[in-house]
Amino acid sequence: MRVIGAAESAVSRHDRMVRAEMMQAERVRSTAGVPADFWETLARQFRAPADPAADPTPDALAALIGPDDRAIDVGAGGGRIAIPLSRRCREVVAVEPSPAMRAVLEEEISRHGVGNIRIVAARWEEAVVAPAPLAFAAHVTYGIQAIEPFVRKVDRAATRHAVLVVMTDPPQTPLAPLWRFVHGEERLRLPCRDEVVAVLRELGAEPVVTPLGPAPILPFGARAEAIDLLRFRLVVGPGTP
Repeated sequence: MRVIGAAESAVSRHDRMVRAEMMQAERVRSTAGVPADFWETLARQFRAPADPAADPTPDALAALIGPDDRAIDVGAGGGRIAIPLSRRCREVVAVEPSPAMRAVLEEEISRHGVGNIRIVAARWEEAVVAPAPLAFAAHVTYGIQAIEPFVRKVDRAATRHAVLVVMTDPPQTPLAPLWRFVHGEERLRLPCRDEVVAVLRELGAEPVVTPLGPAPILPFGARAEAIDLLRFRLVVGPGTP
């Protein structure tokens, strides 16, 4: 007699991949641990780009709404999308749980003289926001351990368009050779476009997949900053072999 187990659901696979990637990092970690605000080291990388053409995402999102519409940016970070999008609509509601990210976002709002971005300091799962014609989460789903309630809330918050911006390959793919060299094993893959599309289909949606082209290259900064960033990404403490 053969016993054939049930196939893993798309939602379960997504959540399992996120947990496994996090557990791998904790297993090999030689730093003191995860900081209270994970994004403290990285927040300044998520400013709005000096060249608006560097990232096609704001233009693609702006094409879905009009100048009198509102938009909800779930996980707004330092304003990389919220700042340019705010020039194309009436208001952007920037939901951002990280204090470090919010500090950068506030600096960017002041620096660019933007007056129509409202910051909501909360995780998306707990945030209270009125629905808007556009609700989107750009490069946020990679770390979401319970994807179904997250995307269902994005869908409920959108009166016209609900959008997830996701890479084809994990954001950490360029560091994979360094991870192998330092830790002697392959870096586990985070769920990306294909996994998210499978989740949406499993939940009863038929997503429209729109290619956006290459993501903008984020600068490493000076050599010392680059080394610190690599240590952080590779969970390697200073002074270790």
